[in-house]
This record gives sequence, structure tokens and C-alpha cells, in this order.
Amino acid sequence: MLTETNKHIPSEQEIRRWLVNTSMGDQASFTFLLRCYWNKVYSQAVTYLKSAEQAQELTQDVFVKIWGAREKLAAIENFSDYLFIVSRNELISALRRKKEANATFVDDIEELVLQPDKQLHYKEAYQKIVDLIEQLPATRKIVFKMSRLDGRSYDEIARAMGISRNGVKDHIVKALNFLRTNLGHGEGNLLSISICALLLLK
Repeated sequence: MLTETNKHIPSEQEIRRWLVNTSMGDQASFTFLLRCYWNKVYSQAVTYLKSAEQAQELTQDVFVKIWGAREKLAAIENFSDYLFIVSRNELISALRRKKEANATFVDDIEELVLQPDKQLHYKEAYQKIVDLIEQLPATRKIVFKMSRLDGRSYDEIARAMGISRNGVKDHIVKALNFLRTNLGHGEGNLLSISICALLLLK
């Protein structure tokens, strides 16, 4: 998985410059965009697909599509929203390919994500869960991310963290209970519950 080596947060002006330059075929500017947004796409993909390999492939497909349609980038006002739409479409295609495992549940998720009036709630719900994960105790947060976002097995996490497999499982169970307890209520709650349910799959 590609990781960010530069923690610099780009300004809107920098992003705008990268978009314009990429639209003219500048691969260096496109690389800056890729490095800035790769982990955002990957973490969402692995949350749904529960496979680091499939998430990696999907993320690559997203950026290949963006590069293939690079002429449009100069006219895009909000790249994050554009990236969300491209990623969402790729994710839905990937979910459809996984229907055999749980067709009804995937259909429900696709319907929620596809409906235009649900897209804002979807993004807000996903961000809420990301924020809740950041509130977990330090070790629990690392264990949870390694399991649910990096797709690593309990045994791999136990070895990496120097704790028992049961210790890893305990952290995961408590993290999921925390998420379920703090999802709250409201119009976006169905989406939050759906996303959390996907996090439960392992």
C-alpha cells in the first residue's frame, strides 16, 4: 500500500495547481494528488471489501480512471467530492462482484450509497465512524485499524503488538461495542449502522 511520506497538508491553491497541471498531462502533479488522497480511498475500500489486496486494486483503479479522464480536472471545483463519486462507483462495482457471499445485505448497501439524497449522509456517517475510531485508547485504536483498515489477521496483529490473540480479540470487541454505542440517532444513522455492520465482517 502506498503511504504518505510527506505530512504537509496542501492548500486549496496547491490542489488547484495540481489539478490544472494534471489536466495537461503533468505526471508529477498527478503523483502529488495520488500521494495526498491515496490513503483516503484505500481506507474506505478496505473497510467495505475486508481485503487489503482488493482494496489496493480498487484504489489503483480509481486513480487510473482519474488519470484517464484528466482533461476534466481543470474544471473541477471540489476534488474531494469528485474523488468520492469515482471511488463510490468503483466500490459499488466491487461489491456487486462479491454478492455471492451476502447478496441481500450488499443490495441494501448499494441502494443507500446510490441514492443521491443519501450521499451526503453516507459521507457524514463514514466520517463519524472515522472520528470515533480516533477516540479509542491508543493500543485499541492501533489494533482496530490493523484489523479492520489494514486487513491483517489476529495472529499477525498479536505478533506485531506483542500481545496474545485473545488480547487482540478483546480490543476488537470493545472497539466495535464503542462504535455501536456512540453511533447515535438521526437521519444518517441507518448508514452509520450499515457501515459499522461491514466493519463487523471478518
